[in-house]
Amino acid sequence: MVVPVLVSLLTAAVPAAADRPGVVVDSDRSASWRGWVVQDDPRVRDVPECRPVGCDRADVAVRLPARLRDRPGGVELAIRAVGATPDDSLGFAVYQGGRRVALADAQIGTSRSVWLPKTTARYTVYVFQNPFVPELASRTVRYEGLVENEDSRAEPEPRDLLPDLEALPQRFATFDTPPPFFGDAAEPGSSCFRSEVEERDARLCLRFGQAMANTGDGPVDVRYRTPAGQRPDEVPGAQRVHRSDGTFTDVPSVGAMHYHAIHSHYHFEDFSVSELWAVDADGRPTGTSPAATGKKNGFCMADTELAWWDRKGNAPQTYPAPRCLDPEPDSPPGVDAFKNGIARGWADEYWWALPDQMIEVSGLADGTYALVTRVDPVNRLRELDEGDNCVRVPITLTGLAAGAPVATLGSPAVPCD
Repeated sequence: MVVPVLVSLLTAAVPAAADRPGVVVDSDRSASWRGWVVQDDPRVRDVPECRPVGCDRADVAVRLPARLRDRPGGVELAIRAVGATPDDSLGFAVYQGGRRVALADAQIGTSRSVWLPKTTARYTVYVFQNPFVPELASRTVRYEGLVENEDSRAEPEPRDLLPDLEALPQRFATFDTPPPFFGDAAEPGSSCFRSEVEERDARLCLRFGQAMANTGDGPVDVRYRTPAGQRPDEVPGAQRVHRSDGTFTDVPSVGAMHYHAIHSHYHFEDFSVSELWAVDADGRPTGTSPAATGKKNGFCMADTELAWWDRKGNAPQTYPAPRCLDPEPDSPPGVDAFKNGIARGWADEYWWALPDQMIEVSGLADGTYALVTRVDPVNRLRELDEGDNCVRVPITLTGLAAGAPVATLGSPAVPCD
């Protein structure tokens, strides 16, 4: 969809603003651009966000016709890293003249977004590197930028805006040695973290990423509290169900929030589980039990990937990472109030190199299996549809007994029966 916008991208020297070329879009479609950010790039240093790291810069002008400008909603401005590792996090700042009007500074995930007013205006967007672990970031990160009109939906009667969790197929599987994670590490040549060896007697770990999208009407939103400065091992979580009139209802005791000592924050316990199943000639799981099962993993949910890129209807980035690690700034006195979730149209991916993102497979034979992943496996959360909470993808394992294991994901990925 196209927002009337003017977009220009500077890729070499930075000319004066009046000399910058641009593309004017004046219909209800999206406008996009591409760029890259280089560490310590000296080209753009004219705002505080760019002085320590260097930036790329784009000019954006919003020029919506009255028929779009008068509708409720906003203008979405988003970026996503392209061909990047999970450590190549980008942020951006939006300026109007010398005044900053928006900032997207999450440090985990590929995507960022803000919503701007629909009023006619010109902006300068500064894109900068903002990794959670700077020493692991690439020197150059490519990105795509997107600007589009987003209309808020009018509801004739107030109603619950329920989420819909969709399990996404794995994109990567490996027996590689994961890099250290805080105080946890794997022995050289091992695919298992020390914690996985100690807690699960793991010897050969099939590692894979895991992602879920929210394709519902409203956010997945989980709230919990602790006494200020204290971190009990476990506290109850409540689901906040948002309504179309701006009100909400808290559904208590939808699950336990467990404090993960290695990650140093709370996870929504038993939020997903992955299994390997033997398959028949058609690739369908056979038998009454899986060949191997991973740990029921907890998630600290966040908006890390814009699943509905260049598609209408997604919400602004509402649950940036690593914000779920810390209490809310407006927590009541004596209380640390936390929230985590996934906004409509967003997804959260847990990287293959995080602790517990694995299945122990030392007892399996080479062959093709079905990798099955279920999110919210016991249906604790209120959702629009439970039917898309499970996905399976074929995976072939070789070299297990020979000490040279290889994992190869196949296709197609399909919903579970």
